[in-house]
Amino acid sequence: MGGGFVISNSSSRQRQPALRMFAIEFSQSSLPIVGQGEFDPSFVVSRLGAMTSRMLVAGVIDNMERRDTESGPGYRGRLRDSTGLHMFDVTPFTPELHADAEEILARFERGDRFLVLMLGRSRHYETEDGGVFTSIRAEGFREIDVTRYHVWLARTADATMRRIDAQRKSRELENTEISYKSGGIPSDLISGLLKSREHYGDIDDSVYEVAVMRAISMSEGLAPPDEVVETSPVPDESVSPKTVENLEGDEAIDKAKEAILQCLNASDDPVDYDTLIRACASVGVVRLTAEEVIDDLRDVQALIQEPEFGFFEIL
Repeated sequence: MGGGFVISNSSSRQRQPALRMFAIEFSQSSLPIVGQGEFDPSFVVSRLGAMTSRMLVAGVIDNMERRDTESGPGYRGRLRDSTGLHMFDVTPFTPELHADAEEILARFERGDRFLVLMLGRSRHYETEDGGVFTSIRAEGFREIDVTRYHVWLARTADATMRRIDAQRKSRELENTEISYKSGGIPSDLISGLLKSREHYGDIDDSVYEVAVMRAISMSEGLAPPDEVVETSPVPDESVSPKTVENLEGDEAIDKAKEAILQCLNASDDPVDYDTLIRACASVGVVRLTAEEVIDDLRDVQALIQEPEFGFFEIL
């Protein structure tokens, strides 16, 4: 993996936001919502009410193997974050990812353990007795260092805590859209919470809060992942930032932020997601980075808002 991030063309038909989610939340999900139309998105609804269609996850490669199928070669692996395991697949229908998948496989078989940031679609499998197992269909991935992993941990902890807070608030409310809106539940979480409470009932969210606390500790540098302590280099703080390999990523983030805000400021009406992605692409920013910046501007920096799904404006 040369530091790039290849995105499968199969993700372009219908856009859904890529949610940051820990393995413990996704793996305990058992409510699939299957799209009815050809291009309707499908979701896996978590116990905290996350409507998961696309995901941005990170962790150390815990296992990787090549699988030969009737459709051609594919790959299956496990990605371990601070809370558990994500199962993932690289399908025969995404050949643009196979070269990087082969590199991951070769390194894993040599005994290397390294961190990966992965973008993918949520999948589920139902057993004959009604059990549901979750996995991720990879759309793109790249190797990251410990510092970048800690950033992902911190942002995923924030996103998870936001869902925990909304879930706790919903317990005191009638399980209706009107009640949730009047009770201050964020609009983007209402649909998932309604489905979650109906399916799962009252849940014990303490396990997710513990996962958040652990992730925050790790993101503050108190404990890097056990699996990568010996193999992942910690950046030398004495080196000038301009010599750090991921400077290109920082520059891309700055360019994306500038492009997005310029695009929104130039319009009196909310701007659709694809227009923002194209604005970022015009200044050389890849789709994954653009998505991360959009999420960050909305959820962390609170500089933009999404008044209607898929449309954004300056807050």
